[in-house]
Order: sequence, then structure tokens, then C-alpha cells
Amino acid sequence: MRLVIKRENATTAGNVPGRLYVDGRFFAYTLENNALKIPAGMFRAYDRFSPTNAAYKVHIDVPGRQYIMFHGGNDALVDSLGCVLVARNRITPDYIQGNASDELYELVKPKFEAGEPVNVIVKDPIKWPLVFAVAAAGYIFFKR
Repeated sequence: MRLVIKRENATTAGNVPGRLYVDGRFFAYTLENNALKIPAGMFRAYDRFSPTNAAYKVHIDVPGRQYIMFHGGNDALVDSLGCVLVARNRITPDYIQGNASDELYELVKPKFEAGEPVNVIVKDPIKWPLVFAVAAAGYIFFKR
């Protein structure tokens, strides 16, 4: 199973909105604290009981960090110390609502129980000016 977070550009307030896809299908909206966000890349997911949330949550194995998980919240600057907030609705780029973390756990739980791998892939937004510059340079170089 693949959980893919497709990030958007950070807001001026410091939140990073995004969308979570489960095996290619849109699942929920995400929000991260720009100063504490996990790096882009691929990570293993695992289940763990969260005493703070009093429930099992999908955790993300981020090297050098502990207790990084998907959980509910509205504003990453207030509700997250590096975790990924996941919700059903996006009100503004800085505010989401409708906790979807329990639903995510129930969706992923059979994979955990079967011992199947669950990967979290985090993608940063495409830097279009950079893409354009590389394409233009390639065109100029190969046109000769």
C-alpha cells in the first residue's frame, strides 16, 4: 500500500497544505507545519498506540525523529509538532477540519495485520520556474 502526500506551496502563515492519496485515490487533505515538516522522500509506515490521542494511529518512520504520525487537527502551527494533520475538508489553505486519521488507520490496519508493507511517499510541489529554465536550456543546447 502506498500513501502519497502531495504538498502544495507553504502559506505565508507557515502551514503547508497538501493532499493524501491512498493507492492513487484521493483520500483527504493534509496540513503540516513548514518549520517542522518531514522531508520529501519515502518512509515506512507502522501502527502504534498514541497515548495522546488514545487510539492507534498510522505512524511514519522518519529517521532521527520519533512519534511522527497522521492525526487530526485544524492548524498545523497550533496542532502539530511535526506530524501530518489529516482531514476531510479544507476550509482555507491554513485550516482543515473533519479528522480523518481514524478512518485512515482502519483502511491501513489490514495491511499492518497481514505484515504487508505500507509506504508513505512525500512529494514537494514542482518548482515550475526551475522546470522551465531546465527545459529552455535543453532546447538551446540541443538546437545547435
